[in-house]
Amino acid sequence: MPQTHAVRRERAQQKIAGLGADAALITSLPNVRYLTGMVSSNAALLLPAAGPGVLATDSRYAEAAARDCGDLELVVERVIDTALASLAAARGLGTVAFEAQVMTVERHEELAALDGGPALVPAGPMIEELRIVKDEDEIALLARACASTASNASAVIARSEEHTSELQSHHEL
Repeated sequence: MPQTHAVRRERAQQKIAGLGADAALITSLPNVRYLTGMVSSNAALLLPAAGPGVLATDSRYAEAAARDCGDLELVVERVIDTALASLAAARGLGTVAFEAQVMTVERHEELAALDGGPALVPAGPMIEELRIVKDEDEIALLARACASTASNASAVIARSEEHTSELQSHHEL
Protein backbone atom coordinates (compact mmCIF):
# COMPACT_ATOMS: atom_id res chain seq x y z
CA MET A 1 0.00 0.00 0.00
CA PRO A 2 2.85 2.52 0.57
CA GLN A 3 3.53 2.43 -3.17
CA THR A 4 -0.14 3.23 -3.79
CA HIS A 5 0.11 6.27 -1.53
CA ALA A 6 3.30 7.40 -3.28
CA VAL A 7 1.52 7.25 -6.66
CA ARG A 8 -1.39 9.22 -5.22
CA ARG A 9 1.01 11.88 -3.90
CA GLU A 10 2.65 12.13 -7.33
CA ARG A 11 -0.76 12.77 -8.89
CA ALA A 12 -1.47 15.40 -6.22
CA GLN A 13 1.89 17.05 -6.88
CA GLN A 14 0.92 17.52 -10.53
CA LYS A 15 -2.21 19.35 -9.37
CA ILE A 16 -0.17 21.48 -6.96
CA ALA A 17 2.23 22.46 -9.74
CA GLY A 18 -0.77 23.24 -11.95
CA LEU A 19 -1.94 25.75 -9.34
CA GLY A 20 1.43 27.47 -9.47
CA ALA A 21 2.00 26.73 -5.77
CA ASP A 22 5.26 25.54 -4.26
CA ALA A 23 3.44 23.11 -1.95
CA ALA A 24 0.07 22.21 -0.48
CA LEU A 25 -0.91 21.93 3.16
CA ILE A 26 -3.33 19.00 3.38
CA THR A 27 -5.33 19.16 6.61
CA SER A 28 -8.50 17.23 5.74
CA LEU A 29 -8.08 13.92 7.59
CA PRO A 30 -9.66 11.80 4.81
CA ASN A 31 -7.28 13.45 2.33
CA VAL A 32 -4.27 12.91 4.61
CA ARG A 33 -5.24 9.25 4.90
CA TYR A 34 -5.74 8.95 1.13
CA LEU A 35 -2.26 10.35 0.44
CA THR A 36 -0.34 8.71 3.29
CA GLY A 37 -2.33 5.84 4.78
CA MET A 38 -2.13 7.54 8.17
CA VAL A 39 -5.21 7.06 10.34
CA SER A 40 -5.21 9.80 12.95
CA SER A 41 -7.38 12.43 14.57
CA ASN A 42 -4.47 14.89 14.31
CA ALA A 43 -2.39 14.72 11.14
CA ALA A 44 -1.50 16.98 8.23
CA LEU A 45 0.71 16.69 5.17
CA LEU A 46 2.97 19.30 3.61
CA LEU A 47 3.32 18.17 0.01
CA PRO A 48 5.73 20.14 -2.17
CA ALA A 49 5.06 20.36 -5.89
CA ALA A 50 8.21 18.25 -6.30
CA GLY A 51 10.04 16.06 -3.84
CA PRO A 52 9.09 14.15 -0.71
CA GLY A 53 6.28 15.18 1.59
CA VAL A 54 6.33 15.87 5.31
CA LEU A 55 3.76 14.25 7.58
CA ALA A 56 2.99 15.91 10.91
CA THR A 57 1.15 14.39 13.83
CA ASP A 58 1.26 14.55 17.59
CA SER A 59 3.02 12.20 19.99
CA ARG A 60 -0.01 9.89 20.30
CA TYR A 61 0.43 8.82 16.67
CA ALA A 62 4.20 9.18 16.23
CA GLU A 63 4.93 5.45 16.46
CA ALA A 64 2.19 4.51 13.99
CA ALA A 65 3.28 7.26 11.60
CA ALA A 66 6.90 6.12 11.69
CA ARG A 67 5.83 2.52 11.10
CA ASP A 68 3.16 3.08 8.45
CA CYS A 69 4.53 6.12 6.61
CA GLY A 70 8.26 5.49 6.60
CA ASP A 71 8.69 7.02 3.15
CA LEU A 72 7.69 10.44 4.51
CA GLU A 73 9.61 12.81 6.73
CA LEU A 74 7.88 12.95 10.10
CA VAL A 75 7.32 16.00 12.31
CA VAL A 76 5.89 15.40 15.78
CA GLU A 77 4.19 18.51 17.17
CA ARG A 78 0.93 19.28 18.90
CA VAL A 79 -0.12 22.14 16.58
CA ILE A 80 0.66 20.49 13.28
CA ASP A 81 -0.53 22.99 10.70
CA THR A 82 1.51 25.79 12.26
CA ALA A 83 4.56 23.52 12.40
CA LEU A 84 4.18 22.63 8.72
CA ALA A 85 3.58 26.23 7.60
CA SER A 86 6.71 27.29 9.49
CA LEU A 87 8.65 24.43 7.92
CA ALA A 88 7.41 25.46 4.46
CA ALA A 89 8.73 28.98 5.05
CA ALA A 90 12.06 27.66 6.37
CA ARG A 91 12.44 25.56 3.22
CA GLY A 92 11.72 28.48 0.92
CA LEU A 93 8.27 27.32 -0.15
CA GLY A 94 6.82 30.78 -0.68
CA THR A 95 3.33 29.86 -1.88
CA VAL A 96 1.37 27.13 -0.15
CA ALA A 97 -2.05 25.96 -1.33
CA PHE A 98 -4.49 25.08 1.45
CA GLU A 99 -7.83 23.30 1.68
CA ALA A 100 -10.12 26.29 2.08
CA GLN A 101 -13.16 24.05 2.35
CA VAL A 102 -11.68 22.56 5.53
CA MET A 103 -9.58 25.24 7.20
CA THR A 104 -11.38 27.67 9.49
CA VAL A 105 -11.05 31.39 8.95
CA GLU A 106 -9.37 31.64 12.35
CA ARG A 107 -6.71 29.01 11.47
CA HIS A 108 -6.11 30.70 8.11
CA GLU A 109 -5.61 34.06 9.82
CA GLU A 110 -3.17 32.51 12.30
CA LEU A 111 -1.12 30.84 9.54
CA ALA A 112 -1.20 33.94 7.35
CA ALA A 113 0.10 36.00 10.28
CA LEU A 114 3.19 33.81 10.82
CA ASP A 115 6.30 35.96 10.67
CA GLY A 116 7.95 35.14 7.34
CA GLY A 117 5.27 32.53 6.63
CA PRO A 118 4.27 31.45 3.14
CA ALA A 119 1.57 33.09 1.06
CA LEU A 120 -1.58 30.96 1.30
CA VAL A 121 -3.72 30.29 -1.77
CA PRO A 122 -6.92 28.23 -1.85
CA ALA A 123 -6.42 24.83 -3.47
CA GLY A 124 -10.06 23.97 -4.06
CA PRO A 125 -11.12 20.33 -3.89
CA MET A 126 -8.06 19.03 -5.78
CA ILE A 127 -7.54 15.95 -3.57
CA GLU A 128 -11.25 15.14 -3.55
CA GLU A 129 -11.13 15.23 -7.36
CA LEU A 130 -8.33 12.65 -7.29
CA ARG A 131 -10.31 10.50 -4.87
CA ILE A 132 -13.22 10.24 -7.31
CA VAL A 133 -11.28 7.84 -9.55
CA LYS A 134 -10.67 4.62 -7.62
CA ASP A 135 -7.35 2.82 -7.91
CA GLU A 136 -6.91 -0.97 -7.81
CA ASP A 137 -6.39 -1.07 -4.04
CA GLU A 138 -9.57 0.90 -3.39
CA ILE A 139 -11.55 -1.33 -5.76
CA ALA A 140 -10.25 -4.43 -3.95
CA LEU A 141 -11.25 -2.97 -0.57
CA LEU A 142 -14.70 -2.10 -1.91
CA ALA A 143 -15.11 -5.63 -3.27
CA ARG A 144 -14.18 -7.10 0.13
CA ALA A 145 -16.63 -4.79 1.89
CA CYS A 146 -19.42 -5.73 -0.52
CA ALA A 147 -18.71 -9.45 -0.09
CA SER A 148 -18.76 -9.09 3.70
CA THR A 149 -21.99 -7.11 3.60
CA ALA A 150 -23.65 -9.66 1.31
CA SER A 151 -22.54 -12.53 3.53
CA ASN A 152 -23.80 -10.86 6.69
CA ALA A 153 -27.08 -9.86 5.05
CA SER A 154 -27.65 -13.47 3.97
CA ALA A 155 -26.96 -14.67 7.50
CA VAL A 156 -29.38 -12.13 8.97
CA ILE A 157 -32.10 -13.10 6.51
CA ALA A 158 -31.61 -16.79 7.32
CA ARG A 159 -31.75 -16.07 11.05
CA SER A 160 -34.87 -13.90 10.70
CA GLU A 161 -36.66 -16.82 9.10
CA GLU A 162 -35.98 -18.72 12.34
CA HIS A 163 -37.72 -15.95 14.31
CA THR A 164 -34.48 -14.84 15.95
CA SER A 165 -34.36 -11.36 17.40
CA GLU A 166 -32.24 -8.67 15.77
CA LEU A 167 -30.10 -8.44 18.90
CA GLN A 168 -29.51 -12.21 18.91
CA SER A 169 -28.48 -12.11 15.24
CA HIS A 170 -26.12 -9.24 15.96
CA HIS A 171 -24.34 -11.18 18.69
CA GLU A 172 -24.01 -14.27 16.50
CA LEU A 173 -22.49 -12.35 13.60
